[in-house]
Amino acid sequence: MKSLNYNDVYLVPSYSELESRSHVDLSVKLFKHPQFHTIQMPVIAANMKTVTGPELAIALHKLGAMGILHRFQKTEESYYDDCKQLFENNCPIDISLGVNNIDSLAIFENNKFSSLLRSVTIDIAHGYHIKMKKQIGNVKEWIKNNGLDNQVDIIAGNVCTSEAVEALSSWGADIIKVGIGPGSACTTRIMTGYEIPQFTAVLNCTERKKELGIKIIADGGITSVGDISKALAAGADAIMAGSLFAGTKESPGPKLRKGNYPNETFYKSYMGSASYESKLETGNSGKHTEGVSMEIPYKGAVRYAIKDIHDGLCSAFSYAGASNLKEYHEKVLWME
Repeated sequence: MKSLNYNDVYLVPSYSELESRSHVDLSVKLFKHPQFHTIQMPVIAANMKTVTGPELAIALHKLGAMGILHRFQKTEESYYDDCKQLFENNCPIDISLGVNNIDSLAIFENNKFSSLLRSVTIDIAHGYHIKMKKQIGNVKEWIKNNGLDNQVDIIAGNVCTSEAVEALSSWGADIIKVGIGPGSACTTRIMTGYEIPQFTAVLNCTERKKELGIKIIADGGITSVGDISKALAAGADAIMAGSLFAGTKESPGPKLRKGNYPNETFYKSYMGSASYESKLETGNSGKHTEGVSMEIPYKGAVRYAIKDIHDGLCSAFSYAGASNLKEYHEKVLWME
């Protein structure tokens, strides 16, 4: 079989007994946190500097989705303030780390913040790596030492092969992010030549997820609600997207203007985590870049994007004759 991207795949309508798309349940149990184990729709905003800060994470939680805080805060104080903001809004805290240290986890030791910590994402471009193996071990040990074994999940990525998924699972990851090269702000496939088309990558990486006892997040390449439906059809438990949420009112960064009234337009910046601009801001400008920075038209409040996603996914499930994600995985048909 040739390798397939989302735009190479078509979903095929099936017989349905659902009388209304309002009967569809989009919820998915992703986590072990006793209070916040389930999200009401399988949608996660990417842990990118110009996508998910505390304001967006809080808004998405209230709307039934979620966002993972990025790891590029300039100071420990700003990182603390971000987590404090989530805590004060009774919002689960999902954070990101690189592979070089676990210093930022210290703010969850011996204080009230730890009760809302739900997941730790270990986030690097090439997740099938010795540094990932060591960092998963470090985070697992920290979780155990702080008595959070039954509360905090480890999300690890990114990878794009079943071999890598099996490895990360054996190292201790609970949830694995799949996707190398498909993101609109990612240039890995251009700068290095490495990429597996995303539909095929997700399809291959979800084959043994039940046997391994893990969940899969399809990360990148999502340009429409239809792409979300296709990622879930390939077996993903949830998707992660950046461009769908960049440019919203709640995403980090100022609303900028071009032109003058009455012909002005508004936009926000959207940076790949490995872009030159992002690396410059984090003091890593001398390192190789595998991302770009671009302007995203201003989209207004994120609730409008979430409504479109919710309604589109409910319709997609009804076309498959599925009332929930489990049934959708079993019933959805596709062709190339």
